This record gives sequence, structure tokens and C-alpha cells, in this order.
Amino acid sequence: MLFTSLAEHLTGRRQFLQSAAGFGAAGFGAMATPPLAGPAAAAGHNAINFEDPAENLRAYIKLTGNLDPSVETCGWFGGTLYANIGVEKMVPLVGVEGVGVNRFEPQGNNVYRAFNREFAVYKDLKTGEYLDDWVNPYTEERVKVWPIQNLKVMGEVAPIRKQDFDGTIIEFPFKPPWTIQGGKAFSLLELHAAFPNPMTPEEWPRESAGPINKTSEMFNRMTTLSELASPDSLSADYVGTWVRIGPWLPWMLMGQRDGHIVYRSFMNKNGPVENLPAELLAYMEKNYPEFLEAPAASEWGKPNDSSFSVYMENNEPEPPTS
Repeated sequence: MLFTSLAEHLTGRRQFLQSAAGFGAAGFGAMATPPLAGPAAAAGHNAINFEDPAENLRAYIKLTGNLDPSVETCGWFGGTLYANIGVEKMVPLVGVEGVGVNRFEPQGNNVYRAFNREFAVYKDLKTGEYLDDWVNPYTEERVKVWPIQNLKVMGEVAPIRKQDFDGTIIEFPFKPPWTIQGGKAFSLLELHAAFPNPMTPEEWPRESAGPINKTSEMFNRMTTLSELASPDSLSADYVGTWVRIGPWLPWMLMGQRDGHIVYRSFMNKNGPVENLPAELLAYMEKNYPEFLEAPAASEWGKPNDSSFSVYMENNEPEPPTS
């Protein structure tokens, strides 16, 4: 596998990896920048020592989920996908709206298991309607839209983290960076990676973007330092943004055309699933109810899902165009 990250340029040769399934609003990731924790004097006696791996990890779990292993946390995200081709300006393609539901289970010695599910629909940019099919403006072909449906996105969260990526276990240091400003705590998680595409161009000539999937993920979350540091709280709310730069989606049938997709999305921590937007919740309750809860502990050890693996399991390759 090939891995690159900003950290390689800033802090020496280190490898970082996270599931390419799409992180959603409750995603968990690899640090790709050095710690940025500022002084926490504003928090008084509740100050967090972000340089301490155990305190940092607890703060991260409070931010992205809940320290209580019996409590599931739902996150929401919504935004736009853009085509980025050559020297042309970026072109908006479709909207996206989705959900991540997670739960963290402590294993002792500052090790937690993260259980997560991710689901998202693509939307018409003008009407906001959920798309079953879509006319690709570059091929003028009507294609079937395939939602994000990742039932299993799980990983071990610890100062030295283990992550299953398409059957390969990767270990990397995990100490998320924080910036403290004006009573606010900002968390930045980044991933920059290049890895072999499980969907090869030879077998999937129209769905595969090429032999290598090159992706970048950038998560910015903000919460109040007082809530994050409070000893009486097991969870801290956040608002933030998610940016992803990645290959064409298989269902777009773009093949190995030049270019890639840029995702631009807001995200926030919803708490229980009942707090989701009413239309999205009703749609999922009717069509995808299994994505409204995190995986069970018995699912641990099974391979993670990704947009590529799920597509391959449920579709056959489209024949090449003449």
C-alpha cells in the first residue's frame, strides 16, 4: 500500500490510515498534523492536558461520541459534491445528506473499540429531492444512484491505534491535535492516503477511477472548552465541517476520466436519532432502519464496509462503451 500525509513533511516518515468508507458526522480518523493544542487557562481547574494521551483520548471520545458504552450517538452531515477537472472551475453535481451512528466500548489500558454505521443519500441540487437516478452531465447518461450504505465501520481507538482497511491491519500513533481559542476547543483530523483500488479498471472499466484511489479527508469540529472539560459530562456537542477529495463514485460511470470529486459538508452532533431532520429520519425508518443504530459488539472483527466494497457486492460490472 502507498500512504502519504502532511505529517510526513512536518514530523518525519509516519503512516496514517482510516477506513475509506466515508466518515460521516461521527467518523473517526487518523491525525495528519502535529498537535496544535493551545493554552487552556480559560478552563481554570477543568483544564485538559491535551499532551497526555489518556486525557486527549477521553476528550476525543466525548467530542465524537459518548464515554458511556451503552449510549449511541448520532451525527448529521449535509453538503455538496463538486467535479474538479483540469483547469476548469469546479462544477456542483449533487447534494449529499447523511448520518453516522456510533458507540465506544472501553477495553482497558486506554483502548476503546469504536462501532459506527454510516448512511447517506444524494440529492437534487435544485429541488432537494433524494435521487434514485441522475443524468451525468459529462456523459449525458442516466445512471442509477447508489446511496452510502456502510453497515460496519469499526476500529480500535488508542494512543497507538489499529485500523482494519480492506482486510489489512494498520497501526499508527493517534493523538488528535486541538486548538483552544476564546473558550472554544477546535479539533482537526486529517487523512491523506493513496491505496490500491479494490475495484480494478480491468474488471470494472466503467466504475473504476483507476488502479489507485487517492483520497484526502479533513474534519473540523468545534465545541466549548467548558463542556469538553466538565467532569460531570460524558459527551460534548460539536458543530463542524467535513471536506473530502476523492475519486469518481462507481455509480457515476466516469471510468478513468481525468478529475475527481470534492465533498463540502457541514456536520453536527445530534445526540439521539430522533433529532435528525424529519424527512431524512422518516426516509431511513421506512427504507434503511438498520442504519439508525450502531453495530452490535458481536460484529467486532468483521471487515469494514466502504462505498466501493458495498457497490461491488451488489452490482455487476457495466459493459464497456463502444
